[in-house]
Amino acid sequence: MPDRREVVVSGMRPTGRLHLGNYWGALKNWIALTRSYDCYFFVADWHMLTTGYSDTGSLQANVREMVLDWLAAGLDPAQCVIFKQSDVPEHAELALLLGMVTPLSWLENNPTWKEQLQELAKTKLSKAVAGEEHAAEEGGGASRYEIRTFGFLGYPVLQAADILLYRGERVPVGQDQLPHVELSREIARKFNSVYGHVLPEPQPLLTRTPKVPGTDGRKMSKSYGNTLDIRETPESLKAKIMSMYTDPKKVRANDPGHPDPGPDNPPGCVVYALHKLYTPGWEKIGEDCRAGRLGCVADKKNLIQSVERPFADFCRAREGYAASPGRIEEILAEGARKARPVAQATLQEVRRAMRVL
Repeated sequence: MPDRREVVVSGMRPTGRLHLGNYWGALKNWIALTRSYDCYFFVADWHMLTTGYSDTGSLQANVREMVLDWLAAGLDPAQCVIFKQSDVPEHAELALLLGMVTPLSWLENNPTWKEQLQELAKTKLSKAVAGEEHAAEEGGGASRYEIRTFGFLGYPVLQAADILLYRGERVPVGQDQLPHVELSREIARKFNSVYGHVLPEPQPLLTRTPKVPGTDGRKMSKSYGNTLDIRETPESLKAKIMSMYTDPKKVRANDPGHPDPGPDNPPGCVVYALHKLYTPGWEKIGEDCRAGRLGCVADKKNLIQSVERPFADFCRAREGYAASPGRIEEILAEGARKARPVAQATLQEVRRAMRVL
């Protein structure tokens, strides 16, 4: 009998087109994990509602487009379970039951919740200044930028349910996401302390995720408008690369450059960061830049040559999947059929432990 493989669980919110930060930060690692773990990867459509509940017009389209991106990148439904969170209602019931034992203070002290409140409040303010929020309120109902909701505060409980429902033993995260996993562990411990050992305590699976800066040197984010989508056209790819932030002190092509983050160029050169991901021999590019042997324009053109083929290969694969009507729906439905028996078995044990059968 082969050794039992550990279970990995992770999800992604369908908020729009995926960018290189999503690919290098999560998706590429997911693909590698399927070789060593039993993996459950889900479309976190309920999690999208925690901050985007008032704008769901594109939700189903975003679900389909994101799964297309997953498949084109190489995530194989024959090697893992791919499903939509809302297709497995046990997620909601387990979240409800776990919420009964989760102290409110844990949620209110969640640093990620506080940070998101501050960030989204800035968005709310900027929209209000532009008159958009007033227009939303004029149209009736709550402002579309209201974020102090029960769902937003309680999203860590739903996140814990997502993991524990499949008895997830490993959760792939970067160093900055460790508090997310620890809160899920604390919720599992609290449940077990009250009802006996039923739920495993998931462990973080630390992954080395390369930093992928946005075109302006800041963190790559849709909200900043600085992303490189993983399905850029050759024209848009070229335009974005040629506009990328490099080194403000390198005025002339033969000036010494500072491609790495440091005192002389805190963000570092975005072009150089992408060379590290796509260009063999990128070390030589850094040497030439520092010595003044390589100008920024020539460097950007070299990067365009390095990324053209992988971007074209991805778009070609994506077109192949998109050409099969109903394929995405079939994959998600099959994934839900595989996920639900596991979810139902866990929920049955939880109900029995809580004596709510």
